[in-house]
Amino acid sequence: MSKLEPLFSRLWLSIVAAVLFLQGSYAVAEDEVIDVQNDEIDVTLFRGAANNSYFPVYFKAQPVPGAENVEMEAHAVDLRPERAVTLHVEIYNPNGTIPLIITPGGNGDTNGFGGFARNVAAASPELKVIIYDRRNLGMSEINFGREPQMIEEGEDLHILIDRLGVAPSALYGMSSGARSNLILASRYPEDIAALVIAPLTGGPYAAARLSEDYFFKYLANKKLTTRKHVNEVPIRSMEDLARTDLWSAYLSRNTSEKRDQFFTTDINDFLAAMEASGSHLQKTRYQTALGMDDKELAELNVPATLILHHDQYSDNLHPVTNSRAATTLISNSSMKFAPHLPDILEALIPFVLKHTPKLQ
Repeated sequence: MSKLEPLFSRLWLSIVAAVLFLQGSYAVAEDEVIDVQNDEIDVTLFRGAANNSYFPVYFKAQPVPGAENVEMEAHAVDLRPERAVTLHVEIYNPNGTIPLIITPGGNGDTNGFGGFARNVAAASPELKVIIYDRRNLGMSEINFGREPQMIEEGEDLHILIDRLGVAPSALYGMSSGARSNLILASRYPEDIAALVIAPLTGGPYAAARLSEDYFFKYLANKKLTTRKHVNEVPIRSMEDLARTDLWSAYLSRNTSEKRDQFFTTDINDFLAAMEASGSHLQKTRYQTALGMDDKELAELNVPATLILHHDQYSDNLHPVTNSRAATTLISNSSMKFAPHLPDILEALIPFVLKHTPKLQ
């Protein structure tokens, strides 16, 4: 053995260890993930860290000058008979001629992200800015469906675009909202003039964390590695589910009719949806975009731009490397770092206006 070989071996192991640390997690067993993320430098979208400049840009955004004058219309849009659900929709600049649809991230809704939509509308009056509550969120109806969540949401959006008569639209999807928008882009490219992914979610850590955070935490038979189950497991009824944080908030903000709809839902439909949706994310943990195979991503044929809120390597849900990789797979795509609203608008508005035709 050469005297240099042990040195190179140690150097290689050091490099591997550093990369794993920067990714914020490492596998100690096939099914175990340990989070070593440093909250002091946390730039992870939607965690709400006080030093996260991006979070207030989106969530409960304060109005920019002129935003208070933006006109808004609210609608309950029934997607039946194609989709057995009614969605809550808000339209800013309803007389605008360039349609831009915003899909919130996380479990976000119009109450949390409507301020961002209003600020975008204030920056460009010609934009008809549409933001909506996905099924089972905000003030939209309950229907857990048969497919994984992001697929159900993508199919809903396809019918919503038809109902509103705004095809082709520019789409702005945040994190989980971008995942459902990617389903739409893959299945119904005629609906989309321009695709904005802000930001892209991907990688093994994101698959582990988000499958548990959104879905598996309700399933008592699942072994969790990145978070704890909800306190109410095992969940055997909709009454049990109603006591969890997300669903108690949903019930408190909605009408008696929607509460009745919730309690008449079969709990087994909910549990099956959690299993299907979490497993769907897990299956794509080694793909570029969570919830989509690389082959499908490479087949997208719409102008796209990826907006990332940081250039650091401490966000394991929206890694820089995955966004860079996506630009190599999506043929007509670009990528920009945009940590503040002016940066976002600088990237967003010219891109949308360039690619999105005016409504007829």
